[in-house]
Amino acid sequence: MGERSDLEALEAAIDGYEPPPVEWTDDLWALYERTETEPYLPLTQEQRRLFAQERVRERRMAEAQRLFESLNSRLEETGLREPVRAADLAERWVRMNLYALPGTRLLYELGVPHGEAALLRLVADEAVDRADRAVVRSWLITLRTPRNRALGRRPQLGETPLFPPAVHGLADAWRAGTEAPSEVAVNRENIAAVRAALEALLPPRRPAAPEPPPEPTGAREGDEDGEERPDWIDVRIVLRALVPYPRSVTLERMAEARREAELMGLETEIGDFAERWTTRVGAWLAGWMFRWLCPARRDHPDLTSWAVDLAEQYVRRGFAAEEGLRFLHLSDEDPRSLAALERLKESGRT
Repeated sequence: MGERSDLEALEAAIDGYEPPPVEWTDDLWALYERTETEPYLPLTQEQRRLFAQERVRERRMAEAQRLFESLNSRLEETGLREPVRAADLAERWVRMNLYALPGTRLLYELGVPHGEAALLRLVADEAVDRADRAVVRSWLITLRTPRNRALGRRPQLGETPLFPPAVHGLADAWRAGTEAPSEVAVNRENIAAVRAALEALLPPRRPAAPEPPPEPTGAREGDEDGEERPDWIDVRIVLRALVPYPRSVTLERMAEARREAELMGLETEIGDFAERWTTRVGAWLAGWMFRWLCPARRDHPDLTSWAVDLAEQYVRRGFAAEEGLRFLHLSDEDPRSLAALERLKESGRT
């Protein structure tokens, strides 16, 4: 089959789709699945009719998915002569709230302008199923990452830093706290820089909520089925591209990140976006520093005195608390760490 015949067949499958006449219950689905292995189950006439319609519907949808795969293969090999029509059909498919991935993948492969424009409409449309919008958002973020990385590499001429100088001036190897840093040498210069940054990042009081927020159980960054995945995980992925280094955490870059998050249909109206996300990036960055200090203390035991004090304060203030506590446990051969852990235990912080 050629491209045009694939598009015509796909359009016919979408036009001919009929949603179930009734809402299926879990019990009805379970009974339907049993008919696959128990063909002689006693069924009512209405159940037979519903199940026959569902089998026709599934065959049509399977054929539609095969057509999407064919179009994707053709797009990768030679390109499409009718990308606008293909994008329109893919967008219509996602709006059917059946199985978003085939249409979403074709839109991703179509890219700019037709695929991206459709994905941007879908991700912000609350009429689209929430789980399907999560799939769309995952692919859309990936599609826009090269563009965002290019913006993140721009020189910061005249921009307003949001971190204190001791943090803003950290080496680029530390990244911006949203991913593991590059290799950072353990030497006195870097230890001094880490101490100054940790002192500058420590909040004056315990935040109203733990920062960064806890990872949801069972959800992983990049999951396509993350219906229950909180918005902040996707915002963090956006920030990795737009705000790659401590020095790039500026008012202007955070404004760009907020615009990008809004395009993705993410929540941006709770509190001050730049302030909240600068706090979260700072907490992630502090956490990486405590992880770095764990092995560093072996060759530089003199850092333990100030690091133990800072780790205890971080735990008490619920800021990079998990990493601060881990540092104390790994340093428990030192009496100061043991004393700090005992105080935290007495105060209910461990």
